[in-house]
Amino acid sequence: MDENKIEKIDALNIKPVGLGEELDQQKDENRKLKAELVHTDQELEFQNKEKDKRAEELLIAKKEIFEQANIIEIQKAYFVDKQLLQATLEAIGDAVISCDSKANIVFMNKVAELLTGWDKKEAVGQPIEAIFDIVDEATMEKSENIVMNVLLSGKILELTEKTILFTKERIEVPIEDSVAPIFQENGEIVGAILVFRDVTEKKRSLKNIEYLSYHDKLTGLYNRRFYEEELKRMDHKRNLPLSLIMADVNGLKLVNDSFGHEVGDELLIKTASVISKVCRSNDVSARLGGDEFIIILPNSDEADTVKVMERIQSYLKKKKVNGLDISLSLGAETKTVMEEDINAIFKNTEEHMYRQKVYKSSSMKKKTIDLISNTLFEKNGRELIHSKHVSILAEALATKMGLNEDGVNLMRVVGLMHDIGKIGSPDSILNKPGKLTIDEYDKIMKHPEIGYRILSSVNEFSEMSECVLQHHEKWDGTGYPQGLKEEDIKVEARIIAVCDSYDAMVTLRTYKETLSHEEAINEIIRGSGSQFDPKIVESFTDMMMNGERIILS
Repeated sequence: MDENKIEKIDALNIKPVGLGEELDQQKDENRKLKAELVHTDQELEFQNKEKDKRAEELLIAKKEIFEQANIIEIQKAYFVDKQLLQATLEAIGDAVISCDSKANIVFMNKVAELLTGWDKKEAVGQPIEAIFDIVDEATMEKSENIVMNVLLSGKILELTEKTILFTKERIEVPIEDSVAPIFQENGEIVGAILVFRDVTEKKRSLKNIEYLSYHDKLTGLYNRRFYEEELKRMDHKRNLPLSLIMADVNGLKLVNDSFGHEVGDELLIKTASVISKVCRSNDVSARLGGDEFIIILPNSDEADTVKVMERIQSYLKKKKVNGLDISLSLGAETKTVMEEDINAIFKNTEEHMYRQKVYKSSSMKKKTIDLISNTLFEKNGRELIHSKHVSILAEALATKMGLNEDGVNLMRVVGLMHDIGKIGSPDSILNKPGKLTIDEYDKIMKHPEIGYRILSSVNEFSEMSECVLQHHEKWDGTGYPQGLKEEDIKVEARIIAVCDSYDAMVTLRTYKETLSHEEAINEIIRGSGSQFDPKIVESFTDMMMNGERIILS
């Protein structure tokens, strides 16, 4: 009890005279009061201790609740992170497998399921080697356990480029992959993650690129790049005698100009197929570019080379393109000792080939032009009739104008050939029943140039090629394709222009009305000095009106 309080109580214990009993009674009451105060203080002290104890218990309970809340939040965050990580691994395009520290599978995404053929439920808990069965593509021997190597080394490792994965169904899949270790904060390795992908398409693309880098896309033969590398490699004494054969397709440009590049390509493809057919497995055949081919023949002497060329020509006789024979000029040379320069051998081969081409090509081109004319007339009978009419009129007009015999003969042939360039025009335009569109007319207007390219390729036709080129030029310079005028236009072309126009007017056409003989002559006269040479118009009208009538059947 508080000493001050007791002292105050004792101070009240006064004993005045005559008041003894009252004082004793008062004293007893004071003692009782003192005892009650002591009890009260003890009670308060106990209550305070209980209150402190309760507060401490509340504080502990509050702390436990707070910690529990933190644990829940951490668990929530961990769950979200886990879900996010799993969703990420599922979403990526590569296959992913994660393993524990013993190289047993704990997770695999759907891509991994698809590539391996194993369901996740089957795979989880199994050793990685049981699911990820890989071999070396070259040896087909089983590869090392790359996951275990990573767990032991703690380093990121990658597989070799030529790795094959066997699926659950034992299907071979070429793959690329890498494996990385998973570390705890203390640096302990607790697992590894394997990432891999199917590289079938990648390898196919690389093979295509490699193929195209060494092969001619059109014919499938090797290209110039490969040929040059192989020639260096094969220029060795073990391959002696080493022979070269060079081949050149005669008339390819003529075929392209006449029938189009699709027919020209077919010509090259069939030529390549024949060359491939006569070659042995260790021979090298290549397309150098354009119309030229080359064959490398190791361990082949001159006699062997001649036999190969004979087989080529024999097989070619059985091949045709659009009714056209395939003609090759061939040349060959043989290296017999290492002292001979292989480049000189190539040059000699080329010279032999060109020497043959000089006398063979002209004959081939002439045959091609005959075929072109026949092809044009076969696919369009109206062109045949028109060309014959123009030939008859041109021959008669040349005679009327006093041209010599050679000039008259030239006009007869030019009349037949003047529209040969129409071989390059689509049948849909040549046979169209109605009027031509602007675009179609633009295509038709190219026929003089096409005809010129066809005929100028052959010496015998080179003179008439200029006439064919210019037969749509006009006296006043408004014609095509060069816009020539007056005397700049060859006289033969001016003659053809008049004869061509007259027959076009009097011959039946599905897309326009046919004019009578008199009407056509009047149109020719109306064009004198603008479209036609006035002197030629005068000679033509005199021949057609006053001379013996020319019958066009």
